[in-house]
Amino acid sequence: MEISKQEFAKWFKSENVQIASFAMRNQWLDLLEGKTPFFSEDELWKTDADLASKGLRLALLAKPKLVPIAIQMLRKNLSEGKYLPFGVWLYLMHLAVYDLKRLDNGKILLKDLIAEQSFSGAELLDMIGSVLRSVDQMPEFLDCGKKWIEQAVSDVNFCIVIQKFLKEWGRLDECSNELILLAFSKLLPEWAPLMIEALNNVSGPYRYDLSLSLFKIYFKEQPLQVTKAVVACFKEDTGDEELKQKLIDGVFNFLNAKEQPVEMETALAFVEGIKHFLIDHWADNCAKFSNFWDKMQNVAEIFTLIRSAFKNDWAFAAFRKCSLDPWARLKTPLHMLCYLPVAESTDWCILLLKVLVVGSNETKNIAAQIFTEKEDFLRCSGKFDDYAKELQEIIIRSAEIPEVKIFAGSVVNALVKYGPAIEKIEDCEEFVKRNALSVPALGECYEQEIMKLQQQKIYEADVLKFLRKFN
Repeated sequence: MEISKQEFAKWFKSENVQIASFAMRNQWLDLLEGKTPFFSEDELWKTDADLASKGLRLALLAKPKLVPIAIQMLRKNLSEGKYLPFGVWLYLMHLAVYDLKRLDNGKILLKDLIAEQSFSGAELLDMIGSVLRSVDQMPEFLDCGKKWIEQAVSDVNFCIVIQKFLKEWGRLDECSNELILLAFSKLLPEWAPLMIEALNNVSGPYRYDLSLSLFKIYFKEQPLQVTKAVVACFKEDTGDEELKQKLIDGVFNFLNAKEQPVEMETALAFVEGIKHFLIDHWADNCAKFSNFWDKMQNVAEIFTLIRSAFKNDWAFAAFRKCSLDPWARLKTPLHMLCYLPVAESTDWCILLLKVLVVGSNETKNIAAQIFTEKEDFLRCSGKFDDYAKELQEIIIRSAEIPEVKIFAGSVVNALVKYGPAIEKIEDCEEFVKRNALSVPALGECYEQEIMKLQQQKIYEADVLKFLRKFN
């Protein structure tokens, strides 16, 4: 095989990447070792800038002892104002971080040389992306990363680089976390929710602190968007429960602050996002949630969201994970009904009846207490026929619990008295008699109809008596 400059020039252009790369490596080795290469340094750079940069890295990887000589060569070029391709700095950073195994003089010399360079525009962003991936492996690049991030322009391209790193790299350690925290201070506000979403792809503890930091910084500009983003992790079954608890503590503390205004739309998005985690960890969070609900003036919409976290109302009624704090205002989700206009809601009254059937001793007592206080003021709306089936199920499951029949009678009484006209009086009367309920409103409101029904029944009985004589 003829070894000549022409052959090397041909190899540089080979479609076989290994041939091209190793040909370039060999020329760099000859040059750095003081041998007689076919190409001068300037010729190598002009042949193919990216290939030359890659070949230089391979040469130094093969013989790390040549790093000081290569650095001296590069410094000389820089001092003379000669062209050096940008890619060489990325390759040399990769060499320092990943290829040179020991933290020796060569790694530090490469880091120092790279740190001396000035970058701008797209090249600066490329260096930022590279240092984010490298700094945990070689913390000596931390100061470089800080300098480059501080120099970057806060624009869309900068935000794209940071988001791409979080999504594609998917992990953070101490140094990269420090750089990301600095980068987050330069975000365009509208990118904050996107960054919080990207953090959900990141493993490890840092993602939670970073999410909370973004939430606090950018809440004023985009309260609804950052709230929806920060609570997304609570919908996942995976993740460190302890870290999630720390995050929810931080969000509660922020939102519950007296000086922090919270719009209702944002409050509802927050509760919607955390409701399942909140139910699963009620004892740890009920005090903070109580303060938040109080701040939002105990609105019924928030109770509705908490209720929706359960599979059904029977599951709500059977809830057992209550707080052991005797002074807790909301020891269970049921306690929220102590502060809502139960007397005006048939739906809530029926929920209380279910608690009387399957609740704990404490929740049963609370349900009975609410009924006792509201019984004379019930203004239940809705058609009796719409609730009859559910009420019948409750009574059947109650196993003759006296309170259930008493309060079920009160609910039916209110439906009869304040609800729309009952279409089938006979069915309602039969329901009341079958379950031995006290429903005085039935006689008060439908006295004539009931008398007609009774007369009809007497008439029908007489007819049947007569007809049976012929059997």
